[in-house]
Parts: sequence; structure tokens; C-alpha cells
Amino acid sequence: MSDFTLSVVVTTYNRAPILEKALRALLNQDTTESHEIVVIDDGSTDRTPELVRGLQADHPHLRYVPQPNQGRAVARNTGIREARGEFLCYVDSDVVVVPGFVRGHLEAHRNARRTDAAREVFVQGLSVNVDDFEHLTEAKVPPFDPSRAFFDTKNVSIRRSLLEQVGGFDTGFVEYGWEDLELGTRLKQIGVGIVRSKEALGFHYHPRFTVADLPRLKRIEEERGRMAARFLQMHPTLDVRLMTQETPLHDVLNFIATWGGLWNERTLRPALTVVERMGWYGFAAQWAQIVLNQYNLIELKKARRAQRRPLGNNT
Repeated sequence: MSDFTLSVVVTTYNRAPILEKALRALLNQDTTESHEIVVIDDGSTDRTPELVRGLQADHPHLRYVPQPNQGRAVARNTGIREARGEFLCYVDSDVVVVPGFVRGHLEAHRNARRTDAAREVFVQGLSVNVDDFEHLTEAKVPPFDPSRAFFDTKNVSIRRSLLEQVGGFDTGFVEYGWEDLELGTRLKQIGVGIVRSKEALGFHYHPRFTVADLPRLKRIEEERGRMAARFLQMHPTLDVRLMTQETPLHDVLNFIATWGGLWNERTLRPALTVVERMGWYGFAAQWAQIVLNQYNLIELKKARRAQRRPLGNNT
């Protein structure tokens, strides 16, 4: 029997400043529901250990589980193993939630059960991107959830037994991206549905784009491309091809958006510097993302070619 109704699992790595805001919000819930907060520290080298242990003194339902740095998939599987709740709620360590967050997730599960007791679902909470670190929870909340992601671990809850049934997160996703959506694909295959909740609201801290971010963002896109290839290898379906952009249409759109590759991280820098100086940060971020996406597609194609290459052929 589970010790708690809900276990909130927060996986983190070197994010102490925003993690402190995230944990204080989770410790300020307006509910009497039985729940715990489990922080899985994936090898942080900043002040994360001291921060969490300091908060534990006044909050016995906060637990700290450190591990060597092994990546997000392994850390989330550690959460499945360590959590003691009937339901697991994954929240990224840069998401600051509202006081009704825990209650919102559990009410959504109960409403779904009352509607159709035989149908298993997970609850996808609403996430709002915010770039103002000091005023995270003051952002305007959209009237509907614009995300179409199926099982986004920024803000999601699910019965723990379902995660165990599908085998948890695939630890072959050793770089950035796709491990949660791949697990969502397996959940969909066994008939698990999705329920969205605006009451389970979290504000996702997304720092304002700067030109200095270009090398880091390029690296992230390259990692996403390589992990997209793994996703496709596991699930070679049209749905996943559309998600990962492995279609001729996406190739054409990328060719047009980058002027055949003439726009890239290096050539875009002077123009983005001007836009940034003008204070058009949102436009600069969108423009950069469109152009940086080509690195995602380049790495995806390289990894897909390697997957198709006969064993022993390294040419």
C-alpha cells in the first residue's frame, strides 16, 4: 500500500537559484492531501545539496535523493523507484507552481475516474513560459493550453503502476530531448489517455534569449536531433516522424527558412545583435530558433544514416 496519495518528483542538476523558488512553492500548497516531495539530484556541483537539506529541517515530507550525474531518464526512473505515492507528479526544477497545484492534479484524476472508471489517464498540467525571474508567478495565463505534447514531464502526473507497466523511461536517451514523449508513445499504445488541467498550473522559467546563448542552443539542437533518431528507431511511425520533423515537407521548410543554409549560427549573429540592442528579445528568440532548428535536422539525418549502415561498415 502506498504511503502517500501523491509523490511530487523534482529532478534537478545545477539549478539552485530557481530550484529554491520551485521548492518553496511546492512546500506552500493549500491542501491536506497526503503528499511528499522527492528531489532527485543528478550530480549537482552547486549549492543544491545544502539548499534541499536546509529546507528539510522544517518540512519532513521533503526528501533528498542524490545520485551521480547520469541524465534525465535515469533520474526520473530513480524517482519511480524512490517515490512512495500512488500517483507520481513530475515537475521540472525550473517550474514554480501555484498553491493549488497538488489539489489540481488530484482533482483532475478523481474527476476522470468519476467520468469513466475503466479508463486510465494521466494529467497534463498547464505550463506558462516566463523570462522574469523576480516575477515568475505574475505572468499572464493563456485561456487554453497551447501545447499539444503527449506526456510532457515539465508538469504531469500519472499512476505509478502505469509507469512500472511500460518499463519507465528509456535510459538510451543519454542527451537532451524526447525521453518523456517516447514514454508517452508507449502509454498511448496501452490505451492511456490524457486529461489537461489549468488548475495544476506552473510557471516555467525560460531565461530571456541573448546572442551569447547561440553556441549553447546550437548544442541543444544537435542533441535533440540525435535523440530524435533514437525515438524514430524505436517508433518508426508517421506520428513520430511528424514530431521529429523527418519528412520531405520539413526539409523544404528548413531550406526556405535558412535560405539554403546561408543563415546559420555564425551568419545570423550580427543581425541578431542588432535586434537584441533594439530590445526585440522575443523576435530575436523566434528567429534564432527557426535558424538553429537546421542543426537538429542535420544531426537527425546523420544519426539515421548511421542506424541504417550495416554493422561493421564505418565508412
